[in-house]
Amino acid sequence: MLPNLVLIGFMGCGKSSVGRRLATLTGHRFVDTDELVVRSEHRDIPEIFSTSGEAYYREVEKQSLERLVGVYGIVLSTGGGIVLCAANRQTLKSIGVVAWLDASPDILFERAIRSGRRPLLQTENPRETFDSLLQKRRELYGSTADFRIDCTRTDHEETAHLLLDEALRKYRSFES
Repeated sequence: MLPNLVLIGFMGCGKSSVGRRLATLTGHRFVDTDELVVRSEHRDIPEIFSTSGEAYYREVEKQSLERLVGVYGIVLSTGGGIVLCAANRQTLKSIGVVAWLDASPDILFERAIRSGRRPLLQTENPRETFDSLLQKRRELYGSTADFRIDCTRTDHEETAHLLLDEALRKYRSFES
């Protein structure tokens, strides 16, 4: 059986969209940590950030992630900041094969700003905030992931296929 697939990466990289396509390709169930947090809190992420703060959000996110250990047959899409907590990085690895979806900073920013619902970008200078956050997180993505997929020039469907091919290669090497 194909292992769980865990998608990490910065906002705008397409984790949720690619994850849904990947779930269709594999027959796994799609799970999104952001959706788990929203369900458990009965409020959306911008509201959680504005009323309870980022630290509170990160704790609920951590608890939601921990509940997935031992669950099989999933494609897991995570929030962009999930790698900030060392315990989360270990938990991600225990859940499945970890793929880092990445793209050029300009593409990531364009995609992230499009929705207008990114709480961390609600600042006076969203691009400066974006660049600072990305710089802090890139190393964490790299050290957590089993492999990286550059999706700068691919659509979600192509990215899902590339990711599945690489995940199968990694999984076979884990088995040996």
